[in-house]
Amino acid sequence: MNRIIKAIESVILITFIILLIYANIAYYFWKQIVIAVVEGYSMNPLLYDEDVVIVIPSKDVKLGNVVIFKNDQGEYVIHRVVGIINCAEKMLYVTKGDNNQFIDQVTFIAYKSSIECSSGKLLLLQTGSTLFDLNVKNAAANNMRGIDSSRIAGKVLQLDGVLIKITGLVTR
Repeated sequence: MNRIIKAIESVILITFIILLIYANIAYYFWKQIVIAVVEGYSMNPLLYDEDVVIVIPSKDVKLGNVVIFKNDQGEYVIHRVVGIINCAEKMLYVTKGDNNQFIDQVTFIAYKSSIECSSGKLLLLQTGSTLFDLNVKNAAANNMRGIDSSRIAGKVLQLDGVLIKITGLVTR
């Protein structure tokens, strides 16, 4: 039993060291890297409270990416991009926590400064969950509101489509 625990600890330590090396390499290329601690449960079951993620600065946001952005109170939020609105010369992003029923721009007063677009082209993430797809499609199509790319700090690091996170590192 002791050997198993030590092996698990070693794997966690090696993973953490690899992530730190990657963060240093990313810093060298992008000149900015952020390590963020998740607070709350809006991204369950993908991310849990106190998970640690690496956020790389990027304005190349695609449907399904998990991004970190500033809300109206200046707080950082980690949510998934479930819609993209191509509105004239700018892209607007519709975001939602995986564990939330509705998109951010509809449900929270914190996103009242999201930008409205009446004539844009809307791309939506299709998940296969009828309730999710219906909620997002109706809310996004009726509202056509999203956050501007200037509010996005970056994307959570993914390797081959797998989100990289460290669980159990933070204890409060």
